[in-house]
Amino acid sequence: MGQDSAKRAVQAGVDVIEIHGAHGYLISSFLSPISNRRTDRYGGRFENRIRLLVEVIQAVREVVPKGMPLLVRVSATEWMEKLSPESWDVASTIKLAKILPDLGVDLLDVSSGGNNEAQAVTPYNDYQIGIAGRIRKELYEAGIKDLLIGAVGMITEAEAAKSIVQKVDDTVEITDENGGLAKADIVLIARQFLREPEWVLRVAHRLGLKVQWPQQYHRGQFVKGSRI
Repeated sequence: MGQDSAKRAVQAGVDVIEIHGAHGYLISSFLSPISNRRTDRYGGRFENRIRLLVEVIQAVREVVPKGMPLLVRVSATEWMEKLSPESWDVASTIKLAKILPDLGVDLLDVSSGGNNEAQAVTPYNDYQIGIAGRIRKELYEAGIKDLLIGAVGMITEAEAAKSIVQKVDDTVEITDENGGLAKADIVLIARQFLREPEWVLRVAHRLGLKVQWPQQYHRGQFVKGSRI
């Protein structure tokens, strides 16, 4: 499963492949002990519930060129810890993350929720960033630094995006839960581009950075004879 579509994607010239294992879709429903009630080798204990994802990763990695990044997206928590004694939680994700580098995964895309309508969460800006930070910190403490961590979820402002990937200066007293370590290696943004197609230009201006305009934008650079 997934291998044929990965082949087609590579042939089409994509730059990266991501396996979607989050938000209650098929792989996610296998990972969760709440939704996975199977009694065969794909259900029950942790190693069985991750089996489908592992097999998909292995199949996809076989056909993805060595230099092409392979990403995996997961719901790092179902937000069901207070409602169910058994659920997929951050500890489960950390356990999974530790085996991903050996499977050829380059980046873990840390999202959450979507598998159960009773999930106990109210989304707000940057609400998943702390989860990504905890995962990255625990991996670093375990000596695992070859799996990149991606942060995602209602990241809308330049300063927030920058703070997520920026390590606190060693001369500054560390007070945050991540010990000054960057909470993620990369910030992933999608919906904000739907709301604001020129987001990169705006945040670059806020951060004092210069960004090359897309070539098509230059056609609209003149308004009433004045360059903008």
